[in-house]
Amino acid sequence: MSRSAALPLLIAVLATPAWAAGGAGAESPAQPASQLQMAMTLYAGGITMGTMDMDATLRGDAYHVVSNMQTSGVVNAFWQSEIQATASGKLGAKGFQPGLYDSYDAGHAGRKQQVSLSYDGGTPKLYADPVYATTGFEVKPDDTRSTLDPLSAVTFIFSGVSTSSANPCAVTAPVFDGRRRYDIAMSKVRDVDIRMDNGLYQGKGVECEVRYRQLAGFRPNVLKARESFPLIHAWFVSFPSTVTGRDYTVPVRVWADTKYGVLAMLATAIRVDGAAPRGVKP
Repeated sequence: MSRSAALPLLIAVLATPAWAAGGAGAESPAQPASQLQMAMTLYAGGITMGTMDMDATLRGDAYHVVSNMQTSGVVNAFWQSEIQATASGKLGAKGFQPGLYDSYDAGHAGRKQQVSLSYDGGTPKLYADPVYATTGFEVKPDDTRSTLDPLSAVTFIFSGVSTSSANPCAVTAPVFDGRRRYDIAMSKVRDVDIRMDNGLYQGKGVECEVRYRQLAGFRPNVLKARESFPLIHAWFVSFPSTVTGRDYTVPVRVWADTKYGVLAMLATAIRVDGAAPRGVKP
């Protein structure tokens, strides 16, 4: 696999290129809100390739999240992107129900793309400007039901809604981004003692394997080569919220070993309910 293909693959787990800015879900001020804020930096061979940040609020049975991602350095020679995104919807005891996802991507040579997914009964309706072709490798409508938009999928994984602090890796997020249908599937490898090189976090964590499984909407040659994609690893840490019953499961390091070297995303800032959680450098 080329580095130009491996970089977007790693980013797809945390910052899949279809994010954006859009409408917020309804919130009830009478209910306590829990908030997760974090930032990460992407590296390839020790060279900075991009940054991303997200700000998620969970209040009662509703969630709303905003994210920004921007590539930098040599990666811009083959994949330049500055993406803003928001997603909102409902959350239950074990899952998320997205309501609205909007994305705005400003790419190379002034290219712009807006993508929106609105949900009716669990089935997403696509709006794109400019319109892009989905024929030839289209995803069947039945395969898009009960899926999550990319940003809701990341928030679902980080929220810890369907997992425990002992095993934050036992989760699979079914994703449809308007073009492609894939799963982000995680499993636990081992418990680990973490001491990050950048000094952000020191303490207990769990190492997970993360698999990016392409299911539909991809060219046949991509589907054929999917088994050769590098396995992604991540260190996850559980951080409790001040809201009872809300524990976030946050990746502090995500990496993939490729024949071109190690591609990694490192957390550079984490705040839960406005403060650095235990073990995190303020």
